[in-house]
Amino acid sequence: MSRVEPHSRLPIRKDRRHRGGRAQVLTILLLLFLAFGGFMAWLFVPYHLDYMNMKEVVKSSALAWYAHVEESAAREKFRISMKNKGIDYITAEDCSFEKRGDFYTVSCYWIVDVYYPGTDYYKTLEFEVSAEADQRGKVDVY
Repeated sequence: MSRVEPHSRLPIRKDRRHRGGRAQVLTILLLLFLAFGGFMAWLFVPYHLDYMNMKEVVKSSALAWYAHVEESAAREKFRISMKNKGIDYITAEDCSFEKRGDFYTVSCYWIVDVYYPGTDYYKTLEFEVSAEADQRGKVDVY
């Protein structure tokens, strides 16, 4: 009768490196870089998104002026669009409504100081957007 020996311990394979829970320097630097990039995006991207939204606001205001042939209609459309977009730091005083010949022009120019949290340092951002509607209803945004 053959005797079956109990399983002995399997040999431990030492092919894998034992890291011991230490993070690599490159991983830490990458995470710091990503955190810094996320922080900068958190600071600056909302203002650039507002710039993109303002292109739509001035375009719709110029179209309203063309459609109703009254500046008050353009100003009302501007006020409603700004309220719907939630942009409260740009006002109608930052914009001009001009009729130049056959063109209805709505232009906005605004400056924003973006402060770095916890410091007195800031970055000044300047934005300008204009829309021009002609007598046929064609609108150019620039």
